[in-house]
Parts: sequence; structure tokens; C-alpha cells
Amino acid sequence: MELWPGAWTALLLLLLLLLSTLWFCSSSAKYFFKMAFYNGWILFLAILAIPVCAVRGRNVENMKILRLLLLHVKYLYGIRVEVRGAHHFPPTQPYVVVSNHQSSLDLLGMMEVLPDRCVPIAKRELLWAGSAGLACWLAGIIFIDRKRT
Repeated sequence: MELWPGAWTALLLLLLLLLSTLWFCSSSAKYFFKMAFYNGWILFLAILAIPVCAVRGRNVENMKILRLLLLHVKYLYGIRVEVRGAHHFPPTQPYVVVSNHQSSLDLLGMMEVLPDRCVPIAKRELLWAGSAGLACWLAGIIFIDRKRT
């Protein structure tokens, strides 16, 4: 079935009209659009990070590259992060930081507080999250299988 030449343009314009109507009329649609953009942007940034990180191979130093790429995302969303008590993390001592993960936006807060040469852990399923999983693996993240105690 072949559509007349302007049909694709008309369908695209109709889709844009529908999406913009949803954006202005529905706060939940606006939330889902923003989260879809956020997750897509993270995957895109991971694609940019993979070739740079692959030069070193799997190395914890690659976490600096991921942090550098992710720090600007908070400005896109108008998120303000205030870090209190950073003086309790002296860089000369080892320690464990536990994050009570609430959403995918926690990633932005973690990038603010993670010290250099920090090796995060993540659930094993993240390893299969496309380009983000590969970028995390290259950054030395340790993947934990939560089903195996």
C-alpha cells in the first residue's frame, strides 16, 4: 500500500499536534516525555563514552569520563543538588557509600558525591541495558546478581 506523497508529512504533523496537545494538557504525559528524553539522553551519552572508555579497557578511571558526561544533565532539568557533609569522606580512607535508590534520577545525585576511583555496584540486569550497560562495565562497575545469595 503506497500513500500519496504528502501523506507522511500529514501523519507527522498530526502526530506532532497530538504530542504537543498532550504536553500542554496532561502533567503525567509531560512527566513521561521528560523521562523518555532523560533515558534516551543517558543512552546517547553512553554511546559517546564507549569509544573513549574502550581505549583504556575496563578501568575504574573511566568513571571520571561518565561523571563528566552526566554532570550537565541536571541543568537540562533544572535540578539543584546540594551536597552536605562531603568533609566526612576523606579521600585517603576507604569507605562504603550506600545510596537508597529511588528513581533513575538518583544517578545525577550519585555523580555529585562519588569520589575519584570509586567502584560502584549495580544490579546485574543493568549490564544488559544497551549502551549504558557497556559504558558501566567499561567504568569498572561491579555487577551483582540479586537472585543468588
